[in-house]
Amino acid sequence: MKKLTRMKLINWHRFSNCTIDFGGSTLISGENGAGKSTLLDAIQFVVTCSANAFNKAAHENGKRKLTGYIRCKTGKENQPYERTGQISAHIALEFYEESKKKYFVVGAVIDSSSEGQETTARYLIDDVRLTEDMFFRGKTPRSITEFRAANKKIKIWCKTQTEAKRMIKARFGRIEDKFFSLIPKALAFKPINDIKDFVYSYVLDEKEVNIDILRENVRSYQDLGRTLESVKKRMARLEQIEKYHEEALDCLHKDNMYEYFLSQAELDITGERLKSLQSEEKAEEYRLEETKRELKSATEEKEQKQEIETALRVELKQKAEFRALEEQKKELDKLKDREQEYLEERRVLQGSVKKALDKAYKLLQVSDVDRCVEEYAKLFERLENIQDVVYAKEVAEKVIRYKGEMYQKIQHKKAEIEIQLNEKKIQRKELEQKIADLERRKLSYPEAVNRLMEAIRTEFARIGRKPEPYVLCETLEIADESWRNAVEGYLNTQRFYVLVEPENFDIALGIYDRLKRDGKAFGVGLINTQNLEAYDNAPAGTLAAAVTSGNKYARRFINMVLGKVQMCERYEELKKYPTSITKGCMKYQNRVASAIKPEIFKVPFIGKNAFRVQLKLAKMQWEELCGDIDAKKKKLQAIESVQEPLSTDDDVDIKYRVDVLSKLSLVQMSIKKCRENIKTLEKNATLIQKQIQLDALEKARKELESQIGKYNQKIGRIGENIISKREQAENLTLSQAGQSAAVARLAAGAGDTFVIWKKEYEKQTSQKSYDQFRENYDRRRKANNTNREKAENQMTEEMLAYKTEHDFGAAPTMAGFPEFAATYDRLKTSELLAYEEKVESARKAAEEEFREQFLAKLQENMKQAQGEFKELNKALKDIAFSNEKYEFLYMPSKRHRNYYEMIMDDFNAVSGESIFSGMFHETHKEVIDELFERLALDNDNNEKALEEFTDYRTYMDYDIKIIHSDDNYSYYSKVCEEKSGGETQTPFYVTVAASFVQLYSNNIGGEAAGLVMFDEAFNNMDDERIGGVLEFLRRLPLQIIIAAPPDKIQYIGPAMEETLLVMTDEKTSYVEEYYNGAV
Repeated sequence: MKKLTRMKLINWHRFSNCTIDFGGSTLISGENGAGKSTLLDAIQFVVTCSANAFNKAAHENGKRKLTGYIRCKTGKENQPYERTGQISAHIALEFYEESKKKYFVVGAVIDSSSEGQETTARYLIDDVRLTEDMFFRGKTPRSITEFRAANKKIKIWCKTQTEAKRMIKARFGRIEDKFFSLIPKALAFKPINDIKDFVYSYVLDEKEVNIDILRENVRSYQDLGRTLESVKKRMARLEQIEKYHEEALDCLHKDNMYEYFLSQAELDITGERLKSLQSEEKAEEYRLEETKRELKSATEEKEQKQEIETALRVELKQKAEFRALEEQKKELDKLKDREQEYLEERRVLQGSVKKALDKAYKLLQVSDVDRCVEEYAKLFERLENIQDVVYAKEVAEKVIRYKGEMYQKIQHKKAEIEIQLNEKKIQRKELEQKIADLERRKLSYPEAVNRLMEAIRTEFARIGRKPEPYVLCETLEIADESWRNAVEGYLNTQRFYVLVEPENFDIALGIYDRLKRDGKAFGVGLINTQNLEAYDNAPAGTLAAAVTSGNKYARRFINMVLGKVQMCERYEELKKYPTSITKGCMKYQNRVASAIKPEIFKVPFIGKNAFRVQLKLAKMQWEELCGDIDAKKKKLQAIESVQEPLSTDDDVDIKYRVDVLSKLSLVQMSIKKCRENIKTLEKNATLIQKQIQLDALEKARKELESQIGKYNQKIGRIGENIISKREQAENLTLSQAGQSAAVARLAAGAGDTFVIWKKEYEKQTSQKSYDQFRENYDRRRKANNTNREKAENQMTEEMLAYKTEHDFGAAPTMAGFPEFAATYDRLKTSELLAYEEKVESARKAAEEEFREQFLAKLQENMKQAQGEFKELNKALKDIAFSNEKYEFLYMPSKRHRNYYEMIMDDFNAVSGESIFSGMFHETHKEVIDELFERLALDNDNNEKALEEFTDYRTYMDYDIKIIHSDDNYSYYSKVCEEKSGGETQTPFYVTVAASFVQLYSNNIGGEAAGLVMFDEAFNNMDDERIGGVLEFLRRLPLQIIIAAPPDKIQYIGPAMEETLLVMTDEKTSYVEEYYNGAV
């Protein structure tokens, strides 16, 4: 064994220059504060190469630091340290190597230029013992540089902790790293309150199971699986595209057939129509000849009548009365014609007057209408009584002017209301869209925010980045609703800042810059969440405390922004803080107080309930808008009802037609006078008889002339019909030629299928007329075109979706289909097979790593732990402590029993089958799936969970079996609260000692050290238990150093080779040997 024989302390707390001798077992005793723990910390500082666990047992909360030891901290305000200025301190441990009978020294030199500014160097010197001149130049302790220069035999010089630990491990017998954690644990005694914690701390070491490769393999396996699934989804979409393409193509083929059917039907219908026209033309030619014969007969008869009438008229014209009578009759005919004109014009005037009066009556119902309207109505109500036409025209003109002025005003008002109505309708439409979004739990943000979010989402989806971006307000919740308005108002537009993960910020920023250059997004905040760990907690009393978030990045940002805003209950308190706010939204910042506008916080955006409030407000606004729109419509209807009576068309017509009243009166007077004259002239009897004969001849002649006119008209019509039918026949002949060419072209294009088309056509037309057939297939073609358009639209939608999802360049049309088809063939024949092979390869790699590294290593560690427990129990088997013996128990963890069974299962026995598909997987499927899901995740919480899953100790539960002298037993976990302090300490010392024995015996470098230190040892233990523990310790190959108070000397001292007393005079501490009660 390599035993510690002496220690040199220079400038270590109150030990200015002290050399201490150690035995095979040593008790260090002294009053509290004398320096027992200080000595143990000195040894610990050298052998663990660390200053992180000083004085843990003596001062649980003291946490001494290296500066306090070097400069001798006093705790006095006026003089915190005994030593000041440049200081050099030394701790040197002299060991004796029994097998080689040689000494070596390991130690540390510390230079301190000022408080907290310490430099440490560590060293190893072989074949040397401690001497004064090693450490002093005269009476001055050597510095690091001086010490190295003065001691030429230094074998190893260490500037770093890593180098020093390597040196200690090697010189102490090439021991394990566990040594560096076990030494401080032995010193920092804690009662055993939790068996598992105790086992973790003192019995079983943490052993790393490197799962980086396994995680990578699992992720690769799952990533490739997702990629394969993506390929299959792409193929499924492409298959859908192909299905719709085939449907559209089938419709196109049908359309070609239907086009032939309809074209052939048109050709056949044209042939039938041409034959019909030719028959009709012959019938018309026959009617023409018959009519011409009837015309000739009527013409000859009229000429005979004309000769007789002419002779009689010549006879009568020789008499003056007859001539006068003829003149008066001609004048009467003229006057009657004029009267008819005037009567027709008066009828039109009466119609205009009726309409104008209706409008006037409507206007008279409007308040403040001009008096001219009433005058106008009264005048034209008695149209037949109007004598003064000039006056009537003046009244009409006044009304026309008045209506024109009123119409302009009404039109202006109408335009104003229509503009307002359109604005309200636009607002309502926008609000309806907002309500629809809110009902889908989608808040409405400024357009620039939406554009930036959409651009980032699209780019992230394209490059496979997760998670998606968030709008800041979506990630926040209001913890205290009374401060909601203050939070919403203070943040204002910051609520709409875009939040991305730190590693995605640069990508998002590039997208934002591109949108900015294109003029599409300005004024949106993009949050950089890097290096905000200092803002994990919200300062108490600040506005940040009123906000919570499940997103750590959002929480840090909001703590940074709102953590400087102090919450004040009263406005008088605002000026006490640089930045502050009240619940009423009075803000104080930069020494300026200002009230936040209510419209900023009126609509809430923060929290999962924000959309409900917004939805309620939006619906209220919508109802209000609907009310406004209805009111505007009613107002518009009222204006339109007034607008119609303001039309002046009828009034203008009256103005220009009213003259007909005087004209009609005059012509009627003239007719009356003319009739009186004719009556006087017709009193001659001879003249009457001749006149009757003349009238009869004239009547017969006129009837014949009328008949001749009808015959001529009929001949003209028949001629026109013949010409029309000839032209139609010519046109049909031309059409027939074109139709024949079209049918021939379709037949040629159909190829071999034309025979099938022709047979089907003949079959269909044999059962119905060509017109019926055409009507039927015209409907069919339209339906077929509808189906084709539907199939093409569905195909286009699928193509567009595919292009968007996979950044595909082909056109989403029938013409672009070949590129989609080529992609499908490539995926099916190449990529699908390649990825299936990759997935299988990745599965095998993950399985092998899972089997060989995870399961095998954990099983190995667990079996080794169980072996360690067996060795420990073997050492404890024959030792009784106050008539009690101890045995450590281990069993599968209740919480992780499934994992335990999987790990301890003989998975190598199923090596012929896959862990992921065979019996092993079937037995442990849930455990494997859960584990693989955790392996694939990457976040802080999962990292902690994985640390637990890779710790072999997790899968076992632990207890201590206490065996009583009567062979009955109890379990420590059940009785620990009833045990005294001494009873709970015994397992601690036994276990720690056994752990050290195991540590030193597992060395691979020959003879090892055996150092073990206990501070404040055996506190609350009775002498019987102390004796039992010491007996156990003496039997172990260890060098025990125990620090205990003076009242324990009588129990511990007799079992120790060396007993040392540590004393102090408040400025200096020193050590003396203790001999049977004497120093």
